[in-house]
Amino acid sequence: MLSAEAQTELLAKRIQTIVDPAMRAAYLRHTVLSMRAAEVADLLIVTRAQAEARSPRYESLHTALCLALADELCAALRETVSTLLDVRFQHALARSLRQHAPGEEDVQVPDFGMGRPVTLGERKSLARRRDRELIARVIRDPHPDVIRILLLNPRVTENDVLRLCARRPVSSDALREVFRCDRWIVRYAIRVALILNPYTPLDVALQLAPLLHDQDLRRVLEAGDLPSELHDACQRRAEQGAVH
Repeated sequence: MLSAEAQTELLAKRIQTIVDPAMRAAYLRHTVLSMRAAEVADLLIVTRAQAEARSPRYESLHTALCLALADELCAALRETVSTLLDVRFQHALARSLRQHAPGEEDVQVPDFGMGRPVTLGERKSLARRRDRELIARVIRDPHPDVIRILLLNPRVTENDVLRLCARRPVSSDALREVFRCDRWIVRYAIRVALILNPYTPLDVALQLAPLLHDQDLRRVLEAGDLPSELHDACQRRAEQGAVH
């Protein structure tokens, strides 16, 4: 029987043959749902350690696993694996699997210039439109369903998504939709913007932290408005020699 390290190495090699991020995540989702919870825990421990060691193959695997496990189909698995990781004293990794929002945000629905309240259905329809001026308004919508649709709009650019990720205050649920979107979470600048926003759910920030480059790891350590758990996770990396 293969060791956890050998099994993880094999999986890391396999997903390199899958170019599309959505297909990678779907393949891994199917894979982890067929595994025992203890095996998934082993997989996450090895993957995270190798990703923190800057192995490109494992960074890709880590990102794909984040996308796979973020799906609600994996909710029960996340909870079980999180408990196992706590038993193994992998508390930071366990924490990254427990979905969390910083709290209620006072984020208003943007003014769409209609002179009346706009229904959720209308806002979803607007998110599909390709008008650039309209996109600039919809990007401020706090509802995750609206943002989910907007992120797939072909006229939306990386700069649009970066503006969304940099907003303060901003809906934490909207930021989670960015994390779940395979089109955008593969972009490094967007990962950094999410980590640096205090409104980003803590579990999301902790999952993205192992992918930080040195200069952005320093930015987290210097920021005074981020959760202490995220700061501690990055500090441990610094002490392991990630920052030179």
